[in-house]
Formats: sequence, C-alpha cells, structure tokens
Amino acid sequence: MKTMYEFQINEEKEIEKIEETKNESGEDIKITRKIKTNVPIKLAIKKPNRGLFDEAELFFGVRLSEGIKAGLLTRALLAKRFSNDGGVFSDLDKEEYTKLYIKLFELQNEFQKISLKEEKDRNDSEKIEYKKIVKDIAETREKLQDYEFAQASLFEQTAENRARNKTIMWWVLQLSQVLDENGKLKDLFAGSSYEDKLDAYDLVEEKEESSWERRALSKFVYLISFWYTGRASSQEEFEKLMNVIQSEDSKQQSTPE
Repeated sequence: MKTMYEFQINEEKEIEKIEETKNESGEDIKITRKIKTNVPIKLAIKKPNRGLFDEAELFFGVRLSEGIKAGLLTRALLAKRFSNDGGVFSDLDKEEYTKLYIKLFELQNEFQKISLKEEKDRNDSEKIEYKKIVKDIAETREKLQDYEFAQASLFEQTAENRARNKTIMWWVLQLSQVLDENGKLKDLFAGSSYEDKLDAYDLVEEKEESSWERRALSKFVYLISFWYTGRASSQEEFEKLMNVIQSEDSKQQSTPE
C-alpha cells in the first residue's frame, strides 16, 4: 500500500516486567511488577488511487443533490439572491469572487490529477507544474478568504459547503490507516461501506479524549482536510503541518486553567 504520510503517536500501557532476584535462602525467584510505558502506534495516510477519486467525485455529487433537494441554496443561487438584494459586495467584487471560486475548483482538480503520479516519477515539466499549482492554490485561497470572512455566516449553509464537509469526512474514513499486530497497515475505520465506516468513526468519537484513537482521529481530520484543499501531499509538507499541531498542543497544555 502506498502512503502519503506516516507518523506515530504513543499509547500509555501497563505491562508486566519480570525481575530475577534471590530470596533469603539464596534461591532464584522471579518477581513480576506492573509498570506504565509508552507504546508507539504507527499511523499513515493512504495515497488515493484513481478509483477513490472517482468515488469521491460521485459522493460529492450525491451529497450536493441531497442538500439542494432538502432546500439548501447553491453558492451561485445565494450569490444571485444577494446580488438582487444589493448584497454587501460591489458588482466588481462579486465578479472577482466568482472567478476566484471557479479558479480554485479547477486548480484542485489539476492538483488531484498530478498527485496520482509519485514525485519521483514526475518529469521536470510536471515538477514545475506541481509547484506552480500548489502556489496558485495557496494564493487563490488567500484572496478568497478576504471575501469569505466578510460574509462567512451567509454562505456557511450552502449545498456545496455541506457536500464539501461530508466529502472530507468520506476521505478521512477512506485514508486513515493503522499498523496491525501483523505489521501491515489496515483501515482505522473498519467496514466495507460508508455507513459501516461511519459507525466505526462514531465508536472512536465515544472514547476518552486521551485515548490514542481520539488523538489519532483529530490529527487525521486536520491533515486530510489540508490535503483535500491542496495544502499538503508529501511527507515533508505533512511534517510541517504536524509541527503546527504539536506547537498548538504544547501551548494548550502550558496555558493555566
């Protein structure tokens, strides 16, 4: 199985440690003590193949249709309604926002296509194109955020946002891996269907926050969300994100209650 990123977290376990000593009569005896130790658990984000990308595209489309049927407006219709009502943006701002949103969608599609090929297998032209796409995605998102922050609450409940959030969850269920007792990576969320995996996800959600499963889940959601938006796809890029997570965790732990 190919992976995009591999990492580990520790699980505190109580193990038995056998110590050999002698009793007062000089006889050899064994004393069993229970001690707490940190056991590393290996985790990984699976590298998706073309089949998974096709499934994700279909999943997004189905969830988008569900949202529309349930009465949610699309971004385009909502933007049009605001436009008819005057809105908070000028006509020029509205036009620029629409162009940026379309551009980001196209860039993310290009990013997913080029990510199907291993970095070592890309030719010089593809490597240059990959770096350019990553840079363009970052710049486009920054420009979009300037607009979206102004009316985030207005566009939060759109059909696209609902479909996007559910699709990110779908990817989390599909890509999260853990090393089993046989030394092989397996799905963290067991099950052959989306519903089965979602049930497995809910079971993890019910565990204690300090459990390794809950800690692993929070990292998977964070990392895969960034991958989905084109901000990370290699070991090095994910490492930078993990450094951010660890830095934030350290700040939270050092903050007095």
